[in-house]
Amino acid sequence: MPLFGRDDSRAWDAVSDGTGCVDGIEAETRLSDVQATERRIMLKLRDDASIQHLFLLVADTRANRAALAIGRESLRGNFPLDTREVIASLAAGRCPGANGLIIL
Repeated sequence: MPLFGRDDSRAWDAVSDGTGCVDGIEAETRLSDVQATERRIMLKLRDDASIQHLFLLVADTRANRAALAIGRESLRGNFPLDTREVIASLAAGRCPGANGLIIL
């Protein structure tokens, strides 16, 4: 889904609005540079005023787990919620209230 109100080619991988808030979802199958990924998607969040929360969805692979073992704490400031917290909120139909990292 294209960024709201922008004329550039950037887009969210998915947008969820079933919980009373609008959440952008950015999916990564291969997470190699955690900081570069964070910067790129945080710029999208800054530039799309329609998105209230952002979820970084990362494939559960050995390589991604290794990257997150090194970089998870640096992501914590922008993505404070973990998989269980995000999934529990969404499953209950509640707005999670913050950005989160989902590993599936």
